[in-house]
Amino acid sequence: MNWLAADVVSFPTMTQPLLVIDADSLVHRAYHAMPPVKGAGGRPVGALLGFANMLLTLWDDRAPRAIAVGIDSRQPGYREALLPRYQAQRDAFERAIVEQLDDLEAFLTGFGILAAKLPQAEADDVIATLATKEAARGGTALVVTSDRDAFQLVSDAVTVIRPVKGVSQVETVNREGVVEIYGVLPEQVPDLIALRGDPSDNIPGAKGIGQKTAARLLRAHGDLEGVLAARSDLPADELRSYLQVATMRRDLPFEPPPDGAPNWAGGAAAAAERGINRLAERLAERALCRSEASEA
Repeated sequence: MNWLAADVVSFPTMTQPLLVIDADSLVHRAYHAMPPVKGAGGRPVGALLGFANMLLTLWDDRAPRAIAVGIDSRQPGYREALLPRYQAQRDAFERAIVEQLDDLEAFLTGFGILAAKLPQAEADDVIATLATKEAARGGTALVVTSDRDAFQLVSDAVTVIRPVKGVSQVETVNREGVVEIYGVLPEQVPDLIALRGDPSDNIPGAKGIGQKTAARLLRAHGDLEGVLAARSDLPADELRSYLQVATMRRDLPFEPPPDGAPNWAGGAAAAAERGINRLAERLAERALCRSEASEA
């Protein structure tokens, strides 16, 4: 299938993309993939270690111009106001992962990486904003997330990378891939979610309409409003609310970072401070190699 690739999809704009990472998605993957690891003071650090390992792999494999990370505030926002049941079925996070998520912003600051977080905003909206603004300035973006809702961001300038195993084995999804997976264009993905629902977010959708029917209706009528005009039996107001819930915001007050590699020495210090000693050694060695290379 042509949308699965080991390499980054090429675009005619900039040679190096902005790497936009959904922090919560990767931290959760790291947490469940790593054995329990204790750092300074006995606090858990396995998720931070796993996240850093993924970040290093992505930097080496994808050669981005810079990295930006979106972090979820985990505070109720406008989606809960529109749909009180939104994500209500999800279990509370374990304390060990909450502690590491709370520390992630400070940890990334040590690397000099943009860690974008806003009260009552989800990581989805942060990465959507950063990727969209990067495309608007003539660049390209690689969005790293396990969340298929991010398929709505895909364009000629934005590609989604879905980790399959760590980040060494991934699905690279472009516009053709979205059509192959969902049967609709990327810009129709929120309409699709509104119509067929999303159990993971507790969006009920329209009764009796599954993914295939929703895709068929959207291909015939263009968007949710077109479907509602053709189907007077559907609950219009509810579906419009679901559409707002499913649509990622792209207007948050963040701007893509300037070009630049992470501060590996600063990352080493951040890792050492948390007692992640082997990672600190690797990062310090990387910083030394970079320094020697720049002096040569």
